[in-house]
Amino acid sequence: MTEFFWFLSVCGLYGLADILYRRSGRKHFLHPVMLPTILLVSVLHFTSLEYAVFERATYVFDVLLMAAVAALSVPLYRNFSAIRRNPVAILSALVGGSVAGSGSAVVVALWAKASPDVVTSLYVKSITTPMAVAVVEPLGGIPAISAVVVILTGLIVALIGPSVLRMVGVDHQVAQGIAMGTAGHALGMAESIRHSDLMGAAAAFAMATNGLLTALLLPLLLG
Repeated sequence: MTEFFWFLSVCGLYGLADILYRRSGRKHFLHPVMLPTILLVSVLHFTSLEYAVFERATYVFDVLLMAAVAALSVPLYRNFSAIRRNPVAILSALVGGSVAGSGSAVVVALWAKASPDVVTSLYVKSITTPMAVAVVEPLGGIPAISAVVVILTGLIVALIGPSVLRMVGVDHQVAQGIAMGTAGHALGMAESIRHSDLMGAAAAFAMATNGLLTALLLPLLLG
């Protein structure tokens, strides 16, 4: 009964938050990912409810997330001709975004004289959580820190990414999608697909490519 309650709670909270987000004119501070996350973390932190029960109850969402990511191959296939028109520019953006994303966090950590395991944990802040944890653990990082930083990074990108891109004059949907997917991984991709099929496809391509390159190259660089 408890696990079923958690399952219904997550579904209900997201549904209500999404309605509120749409009716507000998509205000950043009412993003449907942020509000349920804050509420659920607060409940788990300030009560004696066991996280293990919540994790079991919401495992189905992990499965659905994997299915959703795989399903993005459809818009990617439909829009691949538009994405591959400028391979040099897209590859440059992916590499630059990946290096800047990891480097900015690592530089701050080194400046703050963080321990080596914390620094290692920050290299993966712009790839999806499962990949980040899998990559960091063998390298001596702290998976919990990586997971938190990855989620916060994706949430920030989803909240303000489109507005920041428009503010600096990036209005091409492929360019916006590449930026969102490279910097904000799954959450950036999910926000992109809200805007358009093409933007979502570009974000899916960027997320997959950035995650794969990071997972393959980081162990070689730090090993």
